[in-house]
Amino acid sequence: MHKLILPLILCFGLSFSVLAQQPKDIMKEPIPIAMFQATYAFHIPAFDLKKDYGVSNTIGGSFIYKTESNWLFTANGNFIFGNQLKGDRIDIFGEGITTEYGEITGGAGLYSTFAIYQRGMHFQAEVGKLFPIWPNPNSGIFVQAGVGYLRNRIKIDFDRNTNNTPYVVYEDYEYGYDRMRGGPAFHIEAGYLYLGNARVANFSVSLEATYARNHDLREYDFRVFDGVPVGYKDLSKRYNDFYYGIRVSWNIPTYQRQPEEYYYN
Repeated sequence: MHKLILPLILCFGLSFSVLAQQPKDIMKEPIPIAMFQATYAFHIPAFDLKKDYGVSNTIGGSFIYKTESNWLFTANGNFIFGNQLKGDRIDIFGEGITTEYGEITGGAGLYSTFAIYQRGMHFQAEVGKLFPIWPNPNSGIFVQAGVGYLRNRIKIDFDRNTNNTPYVVYEDYEYGYDRMRGGPAFHIEAGYLYLGNARVANFSVSLEATYARNHDLREYDFRVFDGVPVGYKDLSKRYNDFYYGIRVSWNIPTYQRQPEEYYYN
């Protein structure tokens, strides 16, 4: 496998070099463009996802190739994070390990200081189309759709440099409370892409929606409610997880900046 890495890197480097030497003028005609993208998105949950989480954020990166006929081919990865979970700590951890106020006693016999977050990831591949409108044939309205993989879980974060570790949710025990689930995801997106002659102010803004048909990734749930443990999960159960929101991206294209035109009398 390692013998293939160098040839692949050389191939990518060569393709970027060819694109960077593109002689056509981006302001006058469509050109093939390879670009990297740094993105931020704000999402609102719906359907089953709304039962566990509130609004969330994602940061990520993409590689996009735009053809001369303005087709878009995209591969991207996103890290999901948020701090809005539904319910109080007793709802999240169940009965037995927290006080009536949601506190957990650590190894030193004191209340442990900890926080609870939403964490996840989303990887996908997309195909789309750009419809030029302004200010050049390589900028305009775009739509794209794709498939990938989405995963969400609850993360328990506490200070590991003290002797008051909450061992009931520590290391492997955390897996019994994190409600991790994941599955195939379907994504649609529509927005505006701007690519200018100067390779600095290149950006896109879009609205997007993602639907995932998720299932539990943990076989056992440690939580207890009304004296009854949740116990083993039904791994055949499917969740309809959905979120929608707005994405802002900064693009780093590889095309070569065209020289300014000057006219003399």
